[in-house]
Amino acid sequence: MNEAKCDKSSGKHAIIMVLGITALALLMLVCIASAAQSLNFWAHKGGELMNSEKYDEAIKAYDKAIEINPHDSYAWDGKGVALGNLGNLDEAITAFDKVIEINPQYSKAWYNKGLALNKLNKHYEAINAYEKAIEINPKYSMAWYNKAITLNKLNKSDEAIKAYEKAIEINPNSEAWNNKSNLSK
Repeated sequence: MNEAKCDKSSGKHAIIMVLGITALALLMLVCIASAAQSLNFWAHKGGELMNSEKYDEAIKAYDKAIEINPHDSYAWDGKGVALGNLGNLDEAITAFDKVIEINPQYSKAWYNKGLALNKLNKHYEAINAYEKAIEINPKYSMAWYNKAITLNKLNKSDEAIKAYEKAIEINPNSEAWNNKSNLSK
């Protein structure tokens, strides 16, 4: 009789232990989901603030996302764009370099780096960045377009026309039509 009670008691303890482990596992999943949601919240918030042209606030939101996940290339890229919009071009380039370190195939970061370099009149470096963006994504019409603009600044009209033509081929509604026609005159 005592053995039967012990068996029942052991069975109850096993069930309680399994339920406890299951509850702990669920709690861990909730914590992981909460952290991921928090990260997405701050990166998303940064994007919303960028759309409202609240660049200082966007940088703070992206910094929070980066604090949660230092390898979030989207947050680093957004921070770089916000810094660039505030005229902090060297800091923007540092942010874009961080994106490229995390994900060298992130064509948008190469493109954004090219824009910042172009604003600093580092035209040859800008062209190299645009070319890297194009190498990763050959259909990146804006990279072709801005490469053409930069080539034109360097008085390389023939190369600029070819880049404008490529931008137009990819996106027939591109502003490249106007710029190309101005060079062709």
